[in-house]
Amino acid sequence: MIVSYQDRRASFDPGTLAFEPLAAFEMVNGVGEPSGTAALLRDAPTAVGNARAFELPGGRAQRQWKRGRWLDRLVLNVANYCNLDCVYCYAQGGDYGGPHERMTFEVGRSAFRKFYDTYDEISRVMFFGGEPLLNADVIERLCEFGWQTADELGRARPTYTMITNGTILSPRIIDLIKRYQLKMTVSLDGPPEINDKLRIARTGQPITRRVEENIRILQHETGQPGQIEGTYTRLHVEQGVKVTDVMDYIRDELGIHLLHMPINVLGKSNRHDPLAIRPEDFDLVNSYYSAAVSRSIRDVVTKPVDELCLLSAVVEMVDTLVHPSDHPSIFICPAGNGTIAVDSDGTVYPCFMFYRNSKFRLGSVVRRDAKVLEDVAQKAFVEGLRPEAIPSLAKSWAWRFLQGCAGGNYFKNEDHGVVAEDEVRFVEAMVSAAVVELAHLKSDDLQWKYLPMALNLFKLFVDAPRE
Repeated sequence: MIVSYQDRRASFDPGTLAFEPLAAFEMVNGVGEPSGTAALLRDAPTAVGNARAFELPGGRAQRQWKRGRWLDRLVLNVANYCNLDCVYCYAQGGDYGGPHERMTFEVGRSAFRKFYDTYDEISRVMFFGGEPLLNADVIERLCEFGWQTADELGRARPTYTMITNGTILSPRIIDLIKRYQLKMTVSLDGPPEINDKLRIARTGQPITRRVEENIRILQHETGQPGQIEGTYTRLHVEQGVKVTDVMDYIRDELGIHLLHMPINVLGKSNRHDPLAIRPEDFDLVNSYYSAAVSRSIRDVVTKPVDELCLLSAVVEMVDTLVHPSDHPSIFICPAGNGTIAVDSDGTVYPCFMFYRNSKFRLGSVVRRDAKVLEDVAQKAFVEGLRPEAIPSLAKSWAWRFLQGCAGGNYFKNEDHGVVAEDEVRFVEAMVSAAVVELAHLKSDDLQWKYLPMALNLFKLFVDAPRE
C-alpha cells in the first residue's frame, strides 16, 4: 500500500512493517504519477481514508490469554481527591464520584503483599490520585516497604513513578523523590493562557506560574520530571495552539524534552463538553499531530538530545517500525493485563480510570471474602481489548499502532472495547507521517544507521516514566 504525508509518499506493508520511499513523481496529463519502481504500486490503496479490511496476522486471534507471572505496573490510588478542579476531568475532580479519602499504609502494605503473592515480579509501582502528593507521608512509607519486601523475597526492586499536578513541593518531597529515585510526570496543558483556563485551583487562583517554578526546582534538584502530560482540547484549536507549540513551550521554558498529549474527544459521556475535540476538528488536529510526529523524527537525528522535545507516541512508533516485533501485544491497552490498579479502599480495578465503578471490580486486597484478582472478571475485561474484536480496528491497516486507552474508550463510548472511527483515522494520520519520514531518512545511510542509537540516547537522557 501507499502512505502519504504532505507532498511525499512511501510504500508500506502493514503486515511486515517494511517501508521504502517512492521515486519522484512524473506529470501525466497534469496528474502526478509515480515513476520507476514506484509505478508498480500505483494501484495500491492509499492510507488516508482507506476503508479496505486488512487481515490480521495468522494465529493472532487464536492466542489465548493467560495471566502471566510478571506485572508491568501496579497503580496505587493514594489520595482520592485533588486540590484542582480541571474542567475536563474524567475523575469528577479527583474523587471519582465518591468520598474524599486517603489510602492508609495498611491498605498499601496489603496491596504489596497480595500482588507479590500473585506475581513473581512487579516492574513499576505508580502513585496516583487525585493528587498523590496530598498523601506524601504514606507514599514515603510504601516506597520503603515495597523495596524492603522485594529484597526479602529476592525479587528485583520496582521502579517508582508518579503523576502529579506539580502544585505541591517541599524539601521533604524533594528528598523523597531523590531517595527512592521516583520517575515523575507533571500534568500541564500548555502555556499560562491555555493551562490557567483548563487546570483550575479550587480557590480560583491561576496555577501555571507556580507549577513552572516547581518544575524548575525539581529539575535542578532531582532531574525530574522526565515528561509533561497534557490534554489537547478545543481551546487549543480555537486559540491556534498547535501540538508543536506546546512542545516548544515545555522545552524552552521548562527544560522538559518529552510530551505525552492525548486528545479530549467528544463522546457519549461528554457530548455537551465545549472543550472536546469534535468531528469537524479532526482534519486540523490530525495535521497538528502529524506535524509533531514528522518533526520529532527529523529532530532526533539532527539535534543534540538536550535540544529536543519529542512527542512520546513517536518513541514507541519508531521503535516498532525500525525493530518490528514478531509477537506484538495482543491487546490495544495494558489495562487489566499489564496494568492493575488498587483504589484507596483496597478495591482492585483494571486501571485507575475505572475507580469506583462496580462494573469493573476485579477483586480486593483487604476483603477476606474476595480474591485479589477474579480470573473470570479479568479475562472478560481483557478479551474486549483484542484488535480483532474491535470493528473499527479490524479493518484498519494501522491496528498495530493504536495503543488505545480502555478507560478513555469507556468514558467516550460507554464501552471499554469500542474505538471511534475518528480516533482510528487520527492514528492512521500519525503513522503515515512517521512512515514517510522514516522512509525518506533511508536515503541518507548515515542518518538511518544513527537513528536507533539517537533514540536510545534520548530515552536515557529523558529518564521518564513509561505510560
